[in-house]
Amino acid sequence: MHDDELHRFKSDIHLVHYAAERYGYQRDRRESSARSHVLRHPSTGDKIVVRQDDDGHWTYFSVRDDRDHGTILDFVRQRGRHASLGSVRQELRQWLGTARPVPEYAAPPVRRDPGISPADAFLAARVADTCAYLAGRGLRSETLRDPRFAGTWRLDARGNVLFVHRGEDDVITGFEIKNRGFTGFAPGGTKSAWRSALRDGDRALVVTESAIDALSHHQLHPEARSTTRYLSTAGQPSTSQMDLLDRVFARLPFDATVVAAVDSDAAGRDLANRIRALAHGHARLAFRRDAPERAKDWNEVLQRVERDAVRARGPGRLTHGPPERER
Repeated sequence: MHDDELHRFKSDIHLVHYAAERYGYQRDRRESSARSHVLRHPSTGDKIVVRQDDDGHWTYFSVRDDRDHGTILDFVRQRGRHASLGSVRQELRQWLGTARPVPEYAAPPVRRDPGISPADAFLAARVADTCAYLAGRGLRSETLRDPRFAGTWRLDARGNVLFVHRGEDDVITGFEIKNRGFTGFAPGGTKSAWRSALRDGDRALVVTESAIDALSHHQLHPEARSTTRYLSTAGQPSTSQMDLLDRVFARLPFDATVVAAVDSDAAGRDLANRIRALAHGHARLAFRRDAPERAKDWNEVLQRVERDAVRARGPGRLTHGPPERER
């Protein structure tokens, strides 16, 4: 029986982009061609070859393991250690129809208005205190209004939430786009880092894979709010983002703690190890891994906590809709 969703996973999700952003693989330009892409993982040493078959399906095979091959379904099942096809579907659904950063070897994205830069697009968006989407993700208005996060997010005309990325010298390089069932990045933009405001008394930097996870971690840990700053890479960081992280770590206060609050999956564990190695390169810094318990990420933890709080208040005390699950 034909399964349209599985067909779309195999055809519509660019496996090279997915492997690079979700799992940290890097394309070897010297060994790759326009139709055959060689990818290596900097930590595990895994080497895979990816191509698009005549039927439109993206396939891969591992050079290190003859048993490791197939479509994106097999790739995710192996690396995410998923126990079922249903679990694989849940991970891949959020990638269908989303705008992804285009690597240097692909054609540049077509903008609707080439005269609008990512910086102009962000600054043209509306400043807000809250919105239905973020409230649905369990984020309270007092969290979103916190001075820590002033100027770090806005709403565009379609109601999308834009989380701004800034590079060196506070220059806007792009923005993460979030809405119900949709995750993307600014067309023509470049990922650098989403960052909260800095304070002289800060003693910790929390690094996450999304701005929403950073906001969730902040809301869940009130005891640390006054001395903690936050940074998101919007997915698995590129080499240039890791270089930026290294420079950020170098400027942290003496004896500050770097906290890897990344996802609790195989890719997150690998990223935590990369962050740990980077932090240990600065002798004056401490490192801590904050892994979400019984959840993939910190927003999932927050939604569970907020649902429990709603139940504890009882009927008739609901102040906003129940948190929604990310699709």
